[in-house]
Amino acid sequence: MKHLVRKTIVIFLLGICAATLGTTIYLDEHFYRTMPRAPQPEVGRIYPEWIHHGTLVYLTRIERAPFEYSWYLFAICAAGAYLLNRRWKAIRSREDEMPKKLC
Repeated sequence: MKHLVRKTIVIFLLGICAATLGTTIYLDEHFYRTMPRAPQPEVGRIYPEWIHHGTLVYLTRIERAPFEYSWYLFAICAAGAYLLNRRWKAIRSREDEMPKKLC
């Protein structure tokens, strides 16, 4: 039971990493297609953001937040999953299960 809980935690953290990366890629494409290329102060789109390989668009502060903070969430969850898996060995590789050669 303990192994199942540990494996679930590691997989959950990896899922957050994948969701964060997917959301960032989706927002990059969506904002590339829909956001203005010039500032619009009347609606609050005054924050420049370089997206989609060098396109400058203007976003609101809330629209810009995922680009600023998602990489921190990704890094924390990836590091957490890696360190917990190293400690718990929740997801094992095939090399770990093979018998060691005697020299």
